[in-house]
Amino acid sequence: MTSHPAITISRSLGSGGTEVGFLVARRLGWHFCDRRILRLAAGAMGHSVASLAHQEDHPCGFKDWLMTIFALGSPEAPFTLLKEVPIYSRDLFDVQRAVMQRMVEHAPSVIVGRGGFIALKDRPDALHVSLHADLEFRIESLMRRHKVADRRAALAAIEDSDRGRAGFIRAISGADWRDPRHFDLVLDPSALGPEACVEAIVKEAGLRFGLGREA
Repeated sequence: MTSHPAITISRSLGSGGTEVGFLVARRLGWHFCDRRILRLAAGAMGHSVASLAHQEDHPCGFKDWLMTIFALGSPEAPFTLLKEVPIYSRDLFDVQRAVMQRMVEHAPSVIVGRGGFIALKDRPDALHVSLHADLEFRIESLMRRHKVADRRAALAAIEDSDRGRAGFIRAISGADWRDPRHFDLVLDPSALGPEACVEAIVKEAGLRFGLGREA
């Protein structure tokens, strides 16, 4: 089976991680993998992309899944015809991990989010990067790029996203999402700037994968 190198990028909302990942992929000529992973997982599981995205942001363990089923079947609850069978985080991650592994088998890839650093943690040809910016940078980024109405709304979105991402990683692996020991490279776009982060990742990839001047 062919093995290709991969870069995983874990990022916090508003840190610019998606943009950095896209620019790294373009510089290297690699595949850029972000929401495409979610779309392929949705197709494989027979769920909508929206429902899987909600699951990532609001992780559900097996106990929560059972409680949902029991609540829907209780005498106090009105009858509800489920449009989609409920899923829990581990099932979602197992499918996404299979998708990511197939992508890397097909071509060198930059994978943003989706727990990539957990999915590919045992691959010697994977570089794991964490991008986290300070709060003010993230608030301003959301207000500027995503047209969030005000600071309060931006802060609420960031806090909700951080809770969801931390909960998802904890549900699938028991790991702390922010623990730097999971990563080969930890960068702060608010201190370095996005361009410098791209340069640092490309340089590290060149050294690790022997890319030479082609990067």
